[in-house]
Amino acid sequence: MAKKVRIGILGCANIAAKYAIKAFNSIANAEVTAIASRDLEKANDWAGRFGIKKGTDYESLINDSDVDAVYIPLPIGLHKEWILRAAAAGKHAICEKSLAENLQAAEAIVTSCKKNGVVLYENFMCDFHPQHQKVRSLIQDGAIGAPFIFQGYFGFPLTDKDNFRFSQELGGGALNDAGAYTIFMARKIMGSEPTSVTAALFYDEEKVDIKGVAILEFPNKMAAHLSFSFDAIYQNNYSVWGSKGLIKIERAYSIPPDMKPVIKLITNQNLSETITEIDAPAANHFELIFKDFCDTILNKKAGKINKIYSNIMNQSKAMEAIRISAKEGRKVKIAGI
Repeated sequence: MAKKVRIGILGCANIAAKYAIKAFNSIANAEVTAIASRDLEKANDWAGRFGIKKGTDYESLINDSDVDAVYIPLPIGLHKEWILRAAAAGKHAICEKSLAENLQAAEAIVTSCKKNGVVLYENFMCDFHPQHQKVRSLIQDGAIGAPFIFQGYFGFPLTDKDNFRFSQELGGGALNDAGAYTIFMARKIMGSEPTSVTAALFYDEEKVDIKGVAILEFPNKMAAHLSFSFDAIYQNNYSVWGSKGLIKIERAYSIPPDMKPVIKLITNQNLSETITEIDAPAANHFELIFKDFCDTILNKKAGKINKIYSNIMNQSKAMEAIRISAKEGRKVKIAGI
């Protein structure tokens, strides 16, 4: 393979136009060579607009010898079908989150990618934003003492009922969309995997969850309280409360490339509160994760790839535990799933 990964974009989605295509074009180890749509005229139009070599249909893109890997921004309910097809054709895949609508689908996807020897990424781009590593460093250096609870909120008012996020068939729902970010970030910041989950999901008339809450228990007497919604004022934040201090992140999951996030470290002594603001650099986290994805393809390391698969499955298990807990009204131990 050449020093650049040839990327095919499977679908003319808003996120591709706003972030993904620009990000791929900005990194040295990728080249977008094709874009597909069910509407060939639309695919050709987008190819012209974004300087992509060709517009095509989904099936032709999957079988295109000029494509090494696919970026999949399709609705969640379509991910399994097209990742399986891509893997069977020997194409690597980076797929928008959530990877799948349930654990069974996620297991089928990971099994196929392993069998076919392809790299699979779930596009939690926030994982690569440097502000979160700063938070991890503060915790590891003892800035807040022993961390006790992670609290994460992510949601936005979604009024367009024709949006695919309200479609059960397409894998919609607040958990699969906004909630997935909070679960991922709780796991990242706490530095371990949850052991049990207690959750509630609230549904619309089409039986799609539009908001929810979850408590995740972690080892070492740690926990996370998560809230997510399509039916509330915009929230995009998290905090970490410890024995000696509190960290607050006001822009956590979706961060514009030119924004310099501020980390607030709050401590108190003798009833006197001190707030220290720590600047984090601006970063395009789409570029960072795409670069890492392509680097992993070009420099295959079995250990790293296996760790990526494991991380995907741990995320999927935590989400499945939330679904089970909400449905059955009980605490769910993740080891038993």
